[in-house]
Amino acid sequence: MVLLPGLRDRLFKEMDGAKIPKEGRLQYLCSMTGRKPQTVRRWIETDKPGLPDLESFAAICGAFDTDANWMLGLTKTRYALPREPDRGEATQSGQSGDENLAWMDYVTRQLAEDAEGCNTFYMPGDDMEPRITNGAPMLVDTRTKEIAGNGTYVLEYQRRTMVRNVESRIGQGLVLSCENPKYKETLIKDAATAKRMGLKVVGRVRLGIAVQRM
Repeated sequence: MVLLPGLRDRLFKEMDGAKIPKEGRLQYLCSMTGRKPQTVRRWIETDKPGLPDLESFAAICGAFDTDANWMLGLTKTRYALPREPDRGEATQSGQSGDENLAWMDYVTRQLAEDAEGCNTFYMPGDDMEPRITNGAPMLVDTRTKEIAGNGTYVLEYQRRTMVRNVESRIGQGLVLSCENPKYKETLIKDAATAKRMGLKVVGRVRLGIAVQRM
């Protein structure tokens, strides 16, 4: 995390998006936060920018409808501020429309965090049902090119892509298995044997996404 000059640069990006001219940045921030020009000027200095106080920072995030996590550099994805549920008419589920939006926003944020460093793959077949259904999207960490501990991996063998649970069993070797009971386990002596067979690790599955329609 790089607070400075990262925070200043993201602040500039927000003002550029709001069509604030460079010569108007100082006055705009003063009006927004109620701080004096000499205070605000420190936040946008070219060489050694400073940090706004918490009250001013909260005002900045609110004015730009910008998540504080992104402004601080804690996340790479910019989100709008979470919506506060109102006391309006509730839906049949007992939640208001804004509450539903807040829940979906939370899920989106979690997916974005889990997706860092991952690529999207789609489950090829019913091998992992019911855990991962045929065609379901998966977040796969393709930086993992070797079997590194027990887990679920995307593998490639004889030009066929497959998803398997990989378990290291003492005295036996590596067991490749499916969730679907109609498919049998495969036992491989070790990772070196898997390589000699031409079994390639495409990546490790970090997250499977399923939407069940009722």
